[in-house]
Amino acid sequence: MWKVGERPENAPDDFPQIVPEGFPDWEKKMDTWGNKLLEATRAIASMAAIGMGVHQNTFTDRMDGGAHLLGPTGSDLHKNEVGTILAGFHYDISFMTIHGRSRYPGLSLWTRDW
Repeated sequence: MWKVGERPENAPDDFPQIVPEGFPDWEKKMDTWGNKLLEATRAIASMAAIGMGVHQNTFTDRMDGGAHLLGPTGSDLHKNEVGTILAGFHYDISFMTIHGRSRYPGLSLWTRDW
């Protein structure tokens, strides 16, 4: 996971930023992409607040200093057979989850009543 955005000075730092070998622009690309996604979630949170009839900053104020994480989960589809599960059943860990355009089928979401 790649940490995105400003964190409070006293926040625990349990996960170091790791730059994989062979990706010279890794940090710049992760920060750029992560901040774009973070700004999109802030816009969505503001719109949701307005739509719910509460102050526009109700959610975004609570997002400030949060543990915003970017999961660069690229997969080499040439190394896996059709039907391979690349990210099994899991829960997301935050207030909102956002991801880039999915170019392949297979993303499924389950409601509490399945």
